Amino acid sequence: MTNVLCTRWIPGECEAEYGDVFQFICPEKEGGSFTREELLELMPRADILFSIAGTPVTRDMIDRGSSPEHGRVGQGSSPEHGRGVGQGSSPEQGSGIGQGRGLKIIASLGVGYDHVDVEYAAEKRIPVVNSPTQVTEPTAEHTIALVMGIFHNLYRYTAQVRAGIWNTSAFGTTQTSVSGHVLGIVGMGRIGQCVGKKAAALGMKVLYHDPLCLAEEKERENGFEYGSLAEVLEKSDCVTLHVPYTGENRHMFGREAFARMKQGAYFVNASRGGLVDTAALADALRSGRLKGAALDVFEKEPYTTGELAGLDQVILTPHVASETWDARMNMARECLDGARELLLGNRPANVVNPQVLEYVDKGRETGEE
Repeated sequence: MTNVLCTRWIPGECEAEYGDVFQFICPEKEGGSFTREELLELMPRADILFSIAGTPVTRDMIDRGSSPEHGRVGQGSSPEHGRGVGQGSSPEQGSGIGQGRGLKIIASLGVGYDHVDVEYAAEKRIPVVNSPTQVTEPTAEHTIALVMGIFHNLYRYTAQVRAGIWNTSAFGTTQTSVSGHVLGIVGMGRIGQCVGKKAAALGMKVLYHDPLCLAEEKERENGFEYGSLAEVLEKSDCVTLHVPYTGENRHMFGREAFARMKQGAYFVNASRGGLVDTAALADALRSGRLKGAALDVFEKEPYTTGELAGLDQVILTPHVASETWDARMNMARECLDGARELLLGNRPANVVNPQVLEYVDKGRETGEE
């Protein structure tokens, strides 16, 4: 069996599907997670490290699992915590990745992998797999829910009714119709396109910006219009962000970007927290430049005491856009299927550092793997 060290608890149904291939090492308590210290202790037994809910995968963790002296520890005694911790032995992997014990693969639940030191993993010739396709629908649905929520003032109305306030007006201005307004999408990958289709179905005009333009046929088919970033900011009634975080684009939405947005526009972010300067966003909301905002992701999480938490024109959700049962199960399958394919010597599409596989191929050819 191949040992899969899970940073957090996973459902038994997920384990059962791979019981003939993987031995899972994970916390016993439902919803539980290993501490960093526990993970470091368990790393020598891991053939695959499965990072769940953004658990950081750092250089020292990779070293702990991939160094030769640790790679041979698989036959020793088991720690006292966690379930599924056993001796294990390498599966019959044919021409697949890595013979013997030691960290061979890192799997990351979700499309983003900025919490994994991918560069160092590549240096150690360890492939990293993620789950890029299964987050699309739930994240797009959550984004549209956030858009609808801020346009229709649902957060304020809920708070008012709970406080005993029945606030209505024959000609109120606190709500905005979604239909007929412009949704600006920054980042037109899988999720951005899915959001655009749903927004268009609600009667919104979709304006987008991305370094790569969509094919004209796809634009016509879906009613999407391309614009520069400045045009998207200046013309949109709501801007929603769907861009991967690279470090270089940290705070790409700051004071300058918010100042360029339409007076009274809305802002939504369900991609990566580091893309947004929350202090600048709070100022734009307090000044009335923006009418409302909704965020599912934050630069530092958990986010419970920041400036935005004190503003009543903001919807905040705790990084849960893809947190539906079926989506999370499918995401886990995508990761584990990718890891299994690597072990079998195949090249799954969800390897984020595919250059590593070139080394593996050469190793097979020369017998030096």
